[in-house]
Amino acid sequence: MDAFNKLELPAFEASEKNWIGTDKKGVDNLSKIVIAAKETIFIVIIITLIRYIIAIPLGLLSCKKKGFFHHVINALNQCFSFLPPVFATALLLAIPFLLFTDLRLLWSILILAAVEAGRVAYTIQQQANQLSRESYMEAGIALGLSSRTLVKNYYIPALLPELIVNFCIDLGKVMLLIGQLSIISIFLSHEWREVDYYTNEFVQTGLNWAALLASHRHEIFRSQFGFVFYPAFAMMFTIVTFNLLGEGLRRHYQSTRI
Repeated sequence: MDAFNKLELPAFEASEKNWIGTDKKGVDNLSKIVIAAKETIFIVIIITLIRYIIAIPLGLLSCKKKGFFHHVINALNQCFSFLPPVFATALLLAIPFLLFTDLRLLWSILILAAVEAGRVAYTIQQQANQLSRESYMEAGIALGLSSRTLVKNYYIPALLPELIVNFCIDLGKVMLLIGQLSIISIFLSHEWREVDYYTNEFVQTGLNWAALLASHRHEIFRSQFGFVFYPAFAMMFTIVTFNLLGEGLRRHYQSTRI
C-alpha cells in the first residue's frame, strides 16, 4: 500500500521509458534533444553556407591582393580580429534594434555568418593567389581566357577539395559559437515577455540545443546537472563529428592526389 500512496514528482531519473530522465515538467530529455537537433543542424548549416557565399567571391576577386575587394577583406579582418568571435557577436546582437526586432533570427544568422567571413575569405585569397602563379594558369591567361572561364575551369576545381574540408570544420566552429552565446544568455531568437507581475525579460523562443543549454545553465551547480550535460554533450558530439568528417575528407583528397 505504501508504494501506491507514494507520490513522485518530476524530474524523474533515467529508466527504461526515459533513457536519460526527464526535466522538472516531466518532459523526456531524450525527446527534447532529438527534436531540437533538426533546428540546430539547420541553423548551423545555413550560417556556414552564407559565410562561404560571402567569402568565396571575395577571396577569388582579391586573388591578386590588391583592389577594392582586397580592402574589404582587410576591413572585415580588422573589425573582427581584435575580439574573440563570441564577444564580437554578442556585442552586435546586443544592439537595441536587434534586441526588439521581429526578424532577430534572420539578423542573428547574418551576423554569425559575417563575423568570420573575412577569415574564410583571407584563406581563399591566399590559396587563389598561389594558383594564379601556376604555369597552367598563366597559359590560360595568355590564351585570352575570360575571368569567368578561369574561375569555372581552373580556380573552382582546384579549390573545391579544400573548400569542402574547411566547410565541414567551420560547421563545428559555428556550433561552438552558438553554444558559447547561449551560456551568456545571447539567444538567436527571443521575445520580450512578462514573466511575473510588472516584470519583463527576454525569453528564448527557439527549440535548439543552445536554447536547451541556456534554459538550464543555472542548474549546473545543483543536483540536476544532467539538464546541462545532455544538450552540451549533443553539441560536443556534433562538433567532433564535423571535425572528423573534415579530417577524413582531407585525407581522402590527399590520397587521390597521390
